[in-house]
Amino acid sequence: MRTGNFAYFDNATDHIRPEHIMASCALPPGFDSVEIDGEQYWDGGMVSNTPLDWVLSNGSGLDTLVWQVDLWSAHGELPRDLASVATRMKEIQYSSRTRKATDSLRRVKKLRTALNELLAAIPAEIAASPQAVMLAAAADPALYNIVELVYRSATYEGQYKDVEFSRRTMNEHWQAGHADADVTLAHEEILKLPSIDNNPAVFDFVTKPAQPS
Repeated sequence: MRTGNFAYFDNATDHIRPEHIMASCALPPGFDSVEIDGEQYWDGGMVSNTPLDWVLSNGSGLDTLVWQVDLWSAHGELPRDLASVATRMKEIQYSSRTRKATDSLRRVKKLRTALNELLAAIPAEIAASPQAVMLAAAADPALYNIVELVYRSATYEGQYKDVEFSRRTMNEHWQAGHADADVTLAHEEILKLPSIDNNPAVFDFVTKPAQPS
């Protein structure tokens, strides 16, 4: 909160404590910031509701299946009054920047594929050079499938849905998530590796036609 910079916590390098989970829910003004190691943190949803950029840009070299659950839809109707303007503003603010992240990764993956092919064709003495070794480390061969589950909120939730946690609302969220997961798991293609030209493959069987994009 003090610097306005991104902060990511990963259990591969960090010991995740209760305050890390609480900070991921600290959405102002409804919820106060949470202190972690002397710094105050707000929910990263103020910028993007899932850390998809970070997951995709920090390649592990492993083929990856990503499940992205979005409580805010980037797509919506034009607002007709001030109340719907406030609702639409929050939807745009809090929704994940999925298209931006996947388009960026697709461009990078094409460059990395070309780099892999080039490194395989160069002489061994050049491949052993510090420059080639550094480039090889960036040539991530991994393939990605991204499955989107986007919650379609009820109209009555309105502009306060980011701080509305009544039993009825939570039950509706859970039921919608269960139903959407059932629909998605019926499609076996999410478990098949995408082609290099379609990497990453993005699937949304609930809010869009059942085709990868």
